[in-house]
Amino acid sequence: MKFRNEAYSELVHDLIQDAFYIERPNRGKIASIRQYAEVVVRKILDLPSSAKVTLGDKVIIKKLKDVSDDNQFLMTAVNTIRLSGNNCTHTQETRPINDEDVTNCIDSLFNMYASLFILYFRKNEFGSNNKIMSAFSILPPIIRYLVLNEIYKQAPENISVIDKLSLVLLKAFDKDKAVAWIEERKEKLSQILPYTNEAIEDLRNTHGDFVAQQVINNAPDSMYTLCIERIDEVERIIEKNGLLYNNFEQAKTLYLDKGILEGDKGEILEFNSIMEFMYLGRKQEENSNLENLDSYMTLN
Repeated sequence: MKFRNEAYSELVHDLIQDAFYIERPNRGKIASIRQYAEVVVRKILDLPSSAKVTLGDKVIIKKLKDVSDDNQFLMTAVNTIRLSGNNCTHTQETRPINDEDVTNCIDSLFNMYASLFILYFRKNEFGSNNKIMSAFSILPPIIRYLVLNEIYKQAPENISVIDKLSLVLLKAFDKDKAVAWIEERKEKLSQILPYTNEAIEDLRNTHGDFVAQQVINNAPDSMYTLCIERIDEVERIIEKNGLLYNNFEQAKTLYLDKGILEGDKGEILEFNSIMEFMYLGRKQEENSNLENLDSYMTLN
């Protein structure tokens, strides 16, 4: 990898501090978000610190289009931050910069975050590595939603994507939105089994025919049924205990404790690097819910 997280640790810390943690005018917040977005672009493109990067540079834009297949989810986010950053650094823009302007920039930044994982899971199938799935869950619900919503468009029959996306709609938004998403796709989801032939064959090879058949017999009849059952189950847990975490700050302690995966395979090293980048510069917020972690195991 040409991009090294540690080379940008201090800069990212300062920019996150300026953008999210201190009281300052909105104009200054957006200027910091724009600078930080340039670092995110470096990460997406795997560029060394010696490379010149600005959000409007034609060479950089072409590279982003090439690496993402001109994905407008990413390209629109970069352009939104570029335009807002211009407005906050050029003196001909005299109108007040309001909270909505900042929110739009943060939303676009989150889309850029999500793009790092979208590109990663384009190379490494979502759901193929259980350890990565567990670590991926140590991201704020909104980030997971953005990632999964985009992946689903490309892989609408991936049962791991369907399961995680329906649940994260509940966590990032509410039950009504989750159920509406499931019901809108009822016909399609009713035709998808909640297990793959590969998974059953693997069970046969590792645990025998009896265990594999028991899994088939006890499984819901479709992904539609599974999603509805899981939504109800997880909603009860959330109503009792609340969400385990809702932002980077609440999740950082758990990330440091359980989110850094062991192994030297390329997919592990790359995933660890992206996750480390996500939490660079983020504060650790006290989170009493982590004391009862076992109660949330079915939430992921």
